[in-house]
Order: sequence, then structure tokens, then C-alpha cells
Amino acid sequence: MNTLYPAFLKLEGKPVLVVGGGAVAEQKITGLLESRADVTVIAPEASASILQLAAQGRLTLQSRAFQPTDTAGFHLVIGATDDRAVQHAVFMDAQRQGIPVNIVDVPELCSFYTASIFRKGDLSIAVSTNGKSPTLGKLIRDRIRERFERGYPELLERLGAIRADVLELFPDYASCKTYFEQLVQAEVKVLELRHNDDEVGRRKNQTKTGKVWLVGAGPGDPELISVKGLRILRTADVVIYDALVGSDLLREVPSSAEKHFVGKRAGRHCVSQSEINALLIKHAREGKIVVRLKGGDPFIFGRGGEELEALKAEGIEVEIVPGITAGTGVPASVGIPVTHRQISSSVAFVAGHRCASSTQKPIDWKALRSIDTVVIYMGIRSIRSVTDEMLEAGYDPELPAAAIFGGTMIEEVIVTDTLANLADGIRNITTTLPGLIIVGEVVRTLSNREKNQPEEVEYLAAH
Repeated sequence: MNTLYPAFLKLEGKPVLVVGGGAVAEQKITGLLESRADVTVIAPEASASILQLAAQGRLTLQSRAFQPTDTAGFHLVIGATDDRAVQHAVFMDAQRQGIPVNIVDVPELCSFYTASIFRKGDLSIAVSTNGKSPTLGKLIRDRIRERFERGYPELLERLGAIRADVLELFPDYASCKTYFEQLVQAEVKVLELRHNDDEVGRRKNQTKTGKVWLVGAGPGDPELISVKGLRILRTADVVIYDALVGSDLLREVPSSAEKHFVGKRAGRHCVSQSEINALLIKHAREGKIVVRLKGGDPFIFGRGGEELEALKAEGIEVEIVPGITAGTGVPASVGIPVTHRQISSSVAFVAGHRCASSTQKPIDWKALRSIDTVVIYMGIRSIRSVTDEMLEAGYDPELPAAAIFGGTMIEEVIVTDTLANLADGIRNITTTLPGLIIVGEVVRTLSNREKNQPEEVEYLAAH
């Protein structure tokens, strides 16, 4: 028998303890920070993301083992560790203190359960399975999101905006209640009719050849995908994604959708481009809504043009959803404007790595010397030859340059130096995060960020 009492907690400014420093703890911390809780983490070892959050002052990290009475003074306690002894100790300590406690994935050691939540604006819908199957809860949440994410949050905002005026207009509670009931029923009827029309149209489309969306996911931060891109992602039947798409964004994919990883990184191609094209064509011919989710923008060093040509040749409908390319998004996120009225009136995007089978001409660096800012994609592995070629073409050795790894992400690492010294400046970086090179006077605007800290750079890269 389900005797749970559902509630939404106000945690803003309240002290919350998380015991554990791994991937599960990261997930819980993300939700707590979104709720503006005052988070403390106790763990002998913590992930790079948690270390970064602590360095940014967004949480308090105590790098040690859990001790009895550690839960004292906290408003809420979450145990995100797989150590059974620690799980039991955390639960018993919190229970003695009368503090609500949840030991993740251990229902018998929980005084409350967390729900699978759909949230948009002020509309929040939570699904609980009484601890029996969080996976089913997430699937149901995704179905709810498909139905209510369009129109209902906006309706809630409109109702909230007129609530005070209506309360003044109707002095008695019964009249006010009746007015709101009639108004909401009329508005919801319109939304339901619209939803039914959309569903009928979608089913008609599924009886024919499907459609492929080439969607730009942005440079790394999952929140930098476009509103349209996110909406389409949430309705996909199949998602084919690359290595630059983060796990946070993939959580937006419906649980019922197929997901295919076809990631490419320099020197390591998981799936060939011809195989990716064939996969897109196959699922589209099955009448499915296919999302090809690509880091950055599909048409800027993303091979989107090749996929577009292959799909059109097969008569398959395809639509492009542009994304924020790394060449503009990453510099902007750290305070580097690629154009500046006093410094730079031109910018060039250049590929530092060329496909072996490409018929493209080598980069004419002499011709690019008139360009104020040069942004180099895929140039980290060949940075020595790239900078040497630029210097041979007459670029100033003292020209400011930057290499940014994991741009817009929590693990972001920035190294600045001169063009002549940048290759040496990053030679000890061992991170697998994608890197971008920026050359030009605009790099000098990076004055409000800490620069050239080898100890910190090496530490983050190693983790």
C-alpha cells in the first residue's frame, strides 16, 4: 500500500548534506544546486566535476570519510555511496537526528524518495514509484513531458499574471473559484485540440517516409542547445549522436527512443561517415523521426553537408536546426569577443586537421594574415605544425593566442600565451576534452580570468 505523502521542498539557503563523490552524487548535487540549496559534500575522493564546483564556491567539500554525528544541523541528507557500511551509518545517524534521509537505490534506508521530475517554468510534475522502479518513473515522466511541455507552462504564467486582479474582481471565494474553473477548462480545451491535431499529423507522417533533423547541440554546455533543437530532441524516435554530446543533454531524449553513438574524435572513428549516412537513411525509411545530434553547428566542420547530400539523394525529407558553433560560443563564454570594434573587424574559422582523402587545398596562411582573429578547430594534435606554418607565413610571434579545452563545460581549461609559445604551453595537457585555438589581439580581453596556471591546468587535465 502506497502511503507516501507527496510534497515539494523549499531548499533555498537550507543546508543539505551529500555523502559520496562519484557520478551518482553529481546527479543529486545538480538538482540540489538548481533548488539553491546550501550543499556540503563529504567524500574521501570526489569527481572532477565536484572538485570544480567546490573550487567555484558553489558547494562545500570535505575530503574525508563520513563520521557519526556528521548529519547534525542539516535540513536534508542524501547518501550517494555504494559502501554498505557507510550507507547504514548515514541512515542511522540521520534517523537519530530526525533528519529526512535518502540512501540512493536502497529503499529500505530511505525516509523519503526523490521523484522523476518534469519542470518547465513554474510548472513541476513529479512521478514516484515508491522506490520500486525509478526507470519506469522516468519513462512516465517523459510521456508526461511530451503531453504537457508545450502550452501548459505558458498557460500557467498567464493565469498567475491575472490571479491578483481576479481575486479583487470577485470578493467571494466561490465566485472566484467558479471563474477560474471555467477559464482553465476553456484554455485547456484549446490546448487539447491543438495537441490532438499535432498527434494526428505526426501519425500521418509516420505512415510515410520519416524525417531527419540535423540538430546542432552547441559547444558543450547542454543548456546552449536552441529551444527548437531541444523540442525536436524530446520528440525523437531515434537519436544518432556524436562524441561531443554530453550525457546531460541525452537525458532529454525520450526513454522509448533508440540511441546510437557514432562518435568521432581525432584519430579514433567509431563509425565511418558512410555507415552513419546508411543509418540515417534506414531509420527514416522506417517512418521514424530521426535526430542527428551534432556538437556545435552541423554545417561548421560537422559534416552536416555530407549527410544532407546523402539524404537528399535518397529523397528523404531533412531539416537543419543550427547550433552555436564552438568558434563563437567557446570564446564568448570565457570573455573573448572574436570581433571587437576597436580590435577586430574580421574572423576566420580554420580546420587544423584535414581529412586524408580530402581534395581541399592547404591553408594559405599568408592570405589569412589580413584577418584579425583566427579560430582553429581540430588543431590541438597538430598545434606545433600549425603555429610553425603561421610563423613562416609572417605572423607576429608575440601575437596573443589561447587554447581552450572543454569550452563552456565545468571541466573547462584555458591556457594563454604567445603564438610562438602556445605549443609548449599546452604540451603537458593530457585531457581528452576537445580543444579550440584562438589567435589574435582579442585574446588580450581575457583579463578577468586567471591565466597560465600550470599546476591547476595539469591537475584538471589529469582528472
